[in-house]
Amino acid sequence: CLPSGASLGTHMMAGAVAGIMEHTVMYPVDSVKTRMQSLQPDPKAQYRSVYEALKKIVLTEGFWRPLRGINVTMLGAGPAHAMYFACYEKMKKSLSDTIQHGGNSHLANVVKQRMQMFNSPYKSVLACVRTVQRTEG
Repeated sequence: CLPSGASLGTHMMAGAVAGIMEHTVMYPVDSVKTRMQSLQPDPKAQYRSVYEALKKIVLTEGFWRPLRGINVTMLGAGPAHAMYFACYEKMKKSLSDTIQHGGNSHLANVVKQRMQMFNSPYKSVLACVRTVQRTEG
């Protein structure tokens, strides 16, 4: 979590770095997923698990093969996540200011987390906001 006074540029940089890291770490798994979803897979490219697939790909095609094409993904991930973070922070501040002048920057996170909960009782974001505001201030 960045300090509350962090600039837009700081949020964008944090988003870009986070996005690039996330996509870099998950790219080998995405490569396996793409192969496993192939409608007409090569008989040599049929796998039972992600681990087995990664192991087989590295042993038969080389260590770097699961990362083939990652540069294109990284080029797109940085700007996309920079914009996502910037927009998210802007909307969080705007919504917090709308609900309570001066802003309750935690409300957006509380609502997001309540909506993500298993068996969340809230049918909509607005219902969640109203309930949280009424019961918790």
